[in-house]
Amino acid sequence: MAAPLKVGVNIVFVQPEAVVRISQAAEQMGYESVWSGEHVALPQKEDWWKEYPAVRAAGEAGHAKLVPFKPETPFLDPMIVLASIASATTKIRLGIGIYLLALRNPVLAGRTIASLDVMSGGRLDLGVGLGWTPHEYTITEQRWEDRAGRMDEMIACLRALFEQENPEFHGKAFDFDPIGFRPKPVQSPLPIHIGGSSQAAVRRAARLGTGWYGGVDYIPAIKAELAKVGRQNEPFEYSSLSMAGPMAREELERMKEAGAERAVAIPWKSRKPVGLEGIDMLEDYAKQIGLL
Repeated sequence: MAAPLKVGVNIVFVQPEAVVRISQAAEQMGYESVWSGEHVALPQKEDWWKEYPAVRAAGEAGHAKLVPFKPETPFLDPMIVLASIASATTKIRLGIGIYLLALRNPVLAGRTIASLDVMSGGRLDLGVGLGWTPHEYTITEQRWEDRAGRMDEMIACLRALFEQENPEFHGKAFDFDPIGFRPKPVQSPLPIHIGGSSQAAVRRAARLGTGWYGGVDYIPAIKAELAKVGRQNEPFEYSSLSMAGPMAREELERMKEAGAERAVAIPWKSRKPVGLEGIDMLEDYAKQIGLL
């Protein structure tokens, strides 16, 4: 019998004072995971959203539907959000979708990631991606043109830090001799889901990831790439996110039929930041999709 579709909750637009309570409620209602995410610094300029590839051609209507945030929208650091949730829950998984890994130093990021997995008892799912605006690279003193190479090396560095006894790495962007690195994550390997909306992301997921965080339309291509690199028999998890609001039960079923193993849902009935009223929305949605 096929495994049921796991349903997670996108908590990016939950107000800070409500995020822990809502996550506790999600755990009690049977949601499998909660997912935070980030933008570091979006440009404060007119038509800033036109940098987003998915909506550039769609105009204002596409922006309103697919990008439910603005440059001034509050974004909490996902590591801190999930650490807070970890201390107040026991079993719900903690996802980051996505983490802009290429903006960071691998040893510093690795320390934070490993610490969160340890403190949560091995509940972290790390979704990483390149992002879509050059502004975030410029303002963090990185080159947009180098992002793909940095991402590949970052993932390889994290694997070395997490899995080697005395990790070392020698690449173009990062280079270090053997170092001590403790503690290691509880999970081995730590789940690293590659996010994106391009063939380059598909290839990166097949080469370097343990999962995919993106549209189900890419699943056949990922499976083909996994076969090309000889990884078709390795564990690999497919997660999908919809930014268009609550997904009907029928839509979740279609995602499962397309190969998704997890759907990250947005149960909120409003585009505004959600407070404690989100608990009732969570319950309504859980009943709608059959969790309760």
